[in-house]
Amino acid sequence: MTQIKCPNCDGQLIIPKQSSTVVCEYCNTTVNVKTGKILKENYFMKLQYDLEMATEKMYSWGTKQLGAPKGLNKSKVIESKLVFWPFWVVEVEAEANYTGVQKKPDFRGSSSQRTLKWNNITETGELDMEQDIFIPANPDTPEPLKEYIIPTKRKEYFNKDQILEVRGTTEPVQMEQTVAIQKAKKVMSDILRQEALKEVDSITRIDEKLETPAVFLVSIPIWHIKYCYKIRNYDALVDGASGRIIHMKFPRKMAFRAMTLLSGLLHLAVGGGFGLLLVYLGLTASDGIFPTAFGIAFGLGMLGISLRFFRTAFSLRAGMEEAR
Repeated sequence: MTQIKCPNCDGQLIIPKQSSTVVCEYCNTTVNVKTGKILKENYFMKLQYDLEMATEKMYSWGTKQLGAPKGLNKSKVIESKLVFWPFWVVEVEAEANYTGVQKKPDFRGSSSQRTLKWNNITETGELDMEQDIFIPANPDTPEPLKEYIIPTKRKEYFNKDQILEVRGTTEPVQMEQTVAIQKAKKVMSDILRQEALKEVDSITRIDEKLETPAVFLVSIPIWHIKYCYKIRNYDALVDGASGRIIHMKFPRKMAFRAMTLLSGLLHLAVGGGFGLLLVYLGLTASDGIFPTAFGIAFGLGMLGISLRFFRTAFSLRAGMEEAR
């Protein structure tokens, strides 16, 4: 570990390995390790839900999930820790002009011998968006937390003493602000392309203008909870600032798993049988494309539904289901 002086109080700062910022333990000033300058926009979310309240929220949410046992709230918490995970919050303003190709159907011929042809039509459009992009500032951030939309309206300036008062720990910031901005712009660029693809089938050109009027650092209190139900252990992540359940694994009743598997088989049988019947009628009796296309689409749709049932029934070999 290396050391630098705090530019605010002249105190000696010990820099953790690979950290891009450090908080002075004497005056709570956040310092950029690379430049030695003060980072003013550093916040944290105060803990609003202690362990007892977070656990109560977790059990209340879990018992409402399909297939969860009624006695889930009688489980025992065997391990818990409060971690303040750092995130860069980048406000991105985006404008884009795009050109793309949209395929539109062209029906020709008589009703009995109608053919379908697809024409490629060039379409143009404009996009104007503004969004806060959350970038994890530590590579060890749990995967479910990376997709979490963080509520930051009640943020306060970072205070290490208040975190220690609630027996919380902090994770080091290991990403530079400039890198976070680049990542946020890449995320917004992908969002623009996804929005454009809602209007066209393929994009031939897109011109983007991205600006970042605001960037700040915020640390979020997350309860890491491990609990025991009967003989198995499960884990959960609960937002200590809002009480939201970010991630939770919980047991599924065997009766629910059997019912889900049976539903999947029924959907597969009905969808496959009815779809094949429509295809047969379209190719023989009607000699048209509509019954055939509808039969294929219907069969594939029912197949998709049945696969979702199968996935739920067979997910997680330990007999548990993950939900967010």
